[in-house]
Amino acid sequence: MVGNMHELSHLPDWVSGLYRGDMREGGVMVEIAGRDSVAAAVVLAERGELRQVLPTVACTGTEYGDVEALPANVERLQRLMKPLGVEVLEAVVLGSPSWWRATVGRVNAVLSRLYGPWHICIGCHMYLHAVRAPLAWEAGALRLVSGERLYHKGRVKINQIQPAVEAYREVLASFGISMEMPLLELDDEKAILSLTGGWKEGEAQPGCVLSGNYRELDGSVSCDESWVRAYLDDYLVPVTKRILTSLRDGGGVDYDAAVREVLPS
Repeated sequence: MVGNMHELSHLPDWVSGLYRGDMREGGVMVEIAGRDSVAAAVVLAERGELRQVLPTVACTGTEYGDVEALPANVERLQRLMKPLGVEVLEAVVLGSPSWWRATVGRVNAVLSRLYGPWHICIGCHMYLHAVRAPLAWEAGALRLVSGERLYHKGRVKINQIQPAVEAYREVLASFGISMEMPLLELDDEKAILSLTGGWKEGEAQPGCVLSGNYRELDGSVSCDESWVRAYLDDYLVPVTKRILTSLRDGGGVDYDAAVREVLPS
């Protein structure tokens, strides 16, 4: 269905494959990675809020491991949607590692000095949501289903704390895209297992080479939320909006220039 998924970590910039222009009015994009976004789609389908979905896989260039799980996860979404009467279109693979590099990786030293060690995963998740915006505009699918959750059995996931999630939603909303996160307040493992047919947390998904980079060796997280808010307000939100504005207006994007224009000196 998705095609060449084993090449995900080697995709060129701005891959956007297999979209055939067959979205109907009211169609919805669904993020495909691990189980939570699939569970989120099931919740909305059970409420009668989905009729047609376009699965989307976004690449960063940091993925490794079980990449072959991604097409299987699209098929899992199909199986779960079928009895609910939801049409699942062919998945689209997309991404801009140059965007990720410029806004997250290249300026790591500067961002760490200004905002602390927590920025990488937050910047990555902002990218993963925002990079889908050009496809959303093209397809007319102005709802994006995501599996972001604030609670994880007492564990802190820095990219899913309240200020970060609010920032993702704000950026997409400012470009006409509603980011829907029906699992946001859910911290019930049994409920998610029920929604996904017994899919356990962490199974059947690729890893990231930078996973857990903000954690101490004992796995703990000590997060200064004021630094996170400064990072979002002063840098990540403005630079993402600048990039999306250029993409929306049809011009080329110089990602490094966008960073230089926004990043405090």
